[in-house]
Amino acid sequence: MFDALKRLIDPDHVESEDARVLQSWAKAEGHAFKHVKDKAGGGHVVEAAAGWRAEWGNSQRPYIIGKELRFRCDTGIPGDVQLILLSKVLAQTLESDVFSRFTNAMQTQIDNTLPDEMRWLAMHPHVHLPDGTVLARRFSLFANAEPVTTHWLDPETVQALEEAVTSWWSDTLVLVVTLNRGILTARMAGQPIAMAQLKLVSALFAQLAARLQAVSRLVG
Repeated sequence: MFDALKRLIDPDHVESEDARVLQSWAKAEGHAFKHVKDKAGGGHVVEAAAGWRAEWGNSQRPYIIGKELRFRCDTGIPGDVQLILLSKVLAQTLESDVFSRFTNAMQTQIDNTLPDEMRWLAMHPHVHLPDGTVLARRFSLFANAEPVTTHWLDPETVQALEEAVTSWWSDTLVLVVTLNRGILTARMAGQPIAMAQLKLVSALFAQLAARLQAVSRLVG
């Protein structure tokens, strides 16, 4: 009751520190900030004029504990194209989880409750990343449509990724970038979040999304 009254008096009121940081970032960047409600308690959505959005709420993936921050954008890429980009450290962790489930004596097949991206690590070919880069040494890219990734990883995009992985995208940061059904998504832990982090991740995501949108016009 009191929470409902608070929202009636102040519709932009947020309870947690992480949500307040998200709200402050949205306001500073000129993005729209919204509350959403669902059966799990809801969360917050930030919508950018460029067409992408950030979602903050309960985690939708087993490899992210607590709150999850998701960046999402419709790229126009054909829906059957799938890719996953993540650090090799995280890839090994997720692959070990899939393997342990598969070899469990009670299992006869890979658990269908696993997120798509965890299954893709075993299903899709490993895509070559540019030689001589930190990106290639520390990260892995898997995809079922290498021509799309070849167009996607133009020099400007590779440079942006290289700058990220040599500065803030560390091996300990749980951040997974996927493309599925035309939607580019970046998932990461939503506790805690910081203004600087939001600026860095959103800038990279916006560039990755914009490049895929350009690729969709090339391959479409």
